[in-house]
Amino acid sequence: MMPRSVGSDKHQEREKMRTPRFVRKVAAALDQLLPATRPLALGVAVSGGPDSVALLGALATLAEEDRLSLTVLHVNHHLRQEADDEQRLVERLAAQWQLPCVVATLTPPEKRSAIEAWARAERYRFFQMTCANLALHAVVLAHTVDDQAETVLFRLLRGSARRGLGGIPPRRALGEAWILRPLLDCARHEVMEYLHAQQLPYAVDPSNADWRYSRNKIRHRLLPLLAREFSPRVRHHLAALATTFREEEAWLDAQATAGRGRVQIAPTILSLSRFAAEPEALHTRILRQWLEENGLASDLTFFHLRALRALSRPSHRGSVDVPGNRRVRREGDALVIADRGKRVPPIPYNFLLLPGNELVVGEGAYRVVLSPLREWQGGFAQVRAETLWQAFFDGDAVRAGVFVRTCAPGDRVRPLGMHGHKKVHDVFVDTKVPAVHRATWPVVVVGADIAWVPGCVRGEVAKVTATTRWVCQGAVVPLPGKGKLC
Repeated sequence: MMPRSVGSDKHQEREKMRTPRFVRKVAAALDQLLPATRPLALGVAVSGGPDSVALLGALATLAEEDRLSLTVLHVNHHLRQEADDEQRLVERLAAQWQLPCVVATLTPPEKRSAIEAWARAERYRFFQMTCANLALHAVVLAHTVDDQAETVLFRLLRGSARRGLGGIPPRRALGEAWILRPLLDCARHEVMEYLHAQQLPYAVDPSNADWRYSRNKIRHRLLPLLAREFSPRVRHHLAALATTFREEEAWLDAQATAGRGRVQIAPTILSLSRFAAEPEALHTRILRQWLEENGLASDLTFFHLRALRALSRPSHRGSVDVPGNRRVRREGDALVIADRGKRVPPIPYNFLLLPGNELVVGEGAYRVVLSPLREWQGGFAQVRAETLWQAFFDGDAVRAGVFVRTCAPGDRVRPLGMHGHKKVHDVFVDTKVPAVHRATWPVVVVGADIAWVPGCVRGEVAKVTATTRWVCQGAVVPLPGKGKLC
């Protein structure tokens, strides 16, 4: 092999320095994410927004030298009036770089309650189908370090566990192909600097400025506040935290897999004596893996896992309903997954509860207690100490009693401290109440308004104020062994 000349090395170095820094960062990320074999066929997901346009520009610059074959992928969800303009922009950019462009045009469902989940599922279905049809090795997405920070902070505020705090992975499987995210080390300001320097056009989604959405509040309010008041590198700190969590999650899952191999004595049976000998920190992971292996991962929640942890302890008996019309029951020294049988729809209820009395509702799953009225001394420390399963009411407002009933379609509650109302269905979703238990979950009504959704949210109705003379305490106690997850 002939050695390269010094002049050739200097020429390559000069060419490298002329390459924009943003493009060099994308190239370095691809070296980490992609196999060394070339050529590679990549799909580039381009929405028309600044991040994806910058990614396309960088990849188009690298394509020839890195032997990358690019195909532009665009999904027109038809959810906004600007969607067709964005599609035309993407098609013009693809033509400018002489790249093939594949567009999926979708028809939104009439029901818009879970529209974001629908849009995401359709995008990934399109990506996977296109990878198979065009023999693409991977689809490249344009999430930045800002997206990573927003995701981690959003999940942290919602109470996500370690798995959720791992944020957006830089690479994950998509059938026989891969999803790659080479911009996770690039900040949004780097994207904008590159776009302006290259004079590349891009579209702006007006919904990104709508502060009704939690993610936009985090992007425009919370993260700038944290950067200004605590650390200008807070976004990078959150992204680094996500990386640490992902690495630790991989190790912990491997430990749980080994532990499951020791305690699982049949596909649907776990030995409880062996399970108890495993490190307690792995118990929830072992249970999750066991359920996932049996096809029960869909709709699996923290509530299911917490109930199964309780069922595994020596003092507990009974069973726990899990997704897929299945049930985990305790049989001697084992947990066993069994069919639940045909589910009978629960019977709605609506009972009057007077102060000093109690009820058992929800097919025997909850005891609801209302204390006798007592004179209010005017201190708020006790009220502030209430939990989601306890609430204090203004005695005069509940003197004639409260109604304890099941949730009805369209029910709304005005959460304590808020001006507007919220659908009780959305409250259940936000607090991760399993769908199977919402039909029997008690709500407490004062007059015509919902004052309390136990375990979820306290309403403004009948709250204790400075003018309160009498107070009444309510409590809801989930009863064990009834199959209800609380």
